[in-house]
Amino acid sequence: MTRAYHTIFNLLALSVVIYIGVDVFYKVVCASLRQIDTKAFVVQQHMPDDKGHQKPLLDDYRSIIGRNIFGSADRAAEEVEAVEIEALEPTSLKIALLGTVTGSLQNAFAVIEETDTKKQGLYRVGESIQDALIKMILRGKVILRVDNRDEILTMEEAAARRGKKKLWPSKSGGTGSTITVGHSEIKESLKDINKLLSQVRIRPHFRDGKPDGLAVSRIKQGSIFARLELKDGDIVNKINGKPINSPDDVLGLYEQLKSGSRVSIQINRKGQTKNIDYRFR
Repeated sequence: MTRAYHTIFNLLALSVVIYIGVDVFYKVVCASLRQIDTKAFVVQQHMPDDKGHQKPLLDDYRSIIGRNIFGSADRAAEEVEAVEIEALEPTSLKIALLGTVTGSLQNAFAVIEETDTKKQGLYRVGESIQDALIKMILRGKVILRVDNRDEILTMEEAAARRGKKKLWPSKSGGTGSTITVGHSEIKESLKDINKLLSQVRIRPHFRDGKPDGLAVSRIKQGSIFARLELKDGDIVNKINGKPINSPDDVLGLYEQLKSGSRVSIQINRKGQTKNIDYRFR
């Protein structure tokens, strides 16, 4: 009987030892896991280098601005230009603007008179008159550069209000290619350049990108141009056999008409060439 109790006691003691051993083992394992450095398990996310991805600068868009694909620069320039012109002071120079012909830089010109001497001349951009430099030629206006400032010269409205003068009678012989006019009458008419330029619209004409004369249109009925048998759509190609390539050639016609010299012009009318001779008596 004593032997049986002894065996049971040994089994209970062994069970207690095993339980304590297992419990100690788990505590040791848990303690070891808590001591592991969690930094080793942190996943590092790759961040882009700021130096390689800098914020775009204004210079990076210069090519887009330069191309002006939206036309914003042109619109802004036009608005600023309009404001600047309106703000300009009238010139104090003793000159009068008698007329303007607008177009490209090479073809635009203005007829200006010096009021003291009554001397008239044809001027283009870049040329000088008295103490002023012609900076820009617009319709009915000229921008002048005087003493490091801009001034504006406009056409006098008084000239436009002058009464109409009787035009000379004209007659054409035979086919109408020869026209005779009075010298005194045409000289009197040419004194009023403002009125003369208001009777017609004159624009440079080009063919294949090259100057090919002057196109006339909007000719007023009863005007000098109608008397000279010019019609809307005519292109004046030559004056006295010389091709018209610049405004200077027009000035030559103006001077010849004033002097009363015989003038011959060649025009293109609806694709056909026609010569007209003008004789003065």
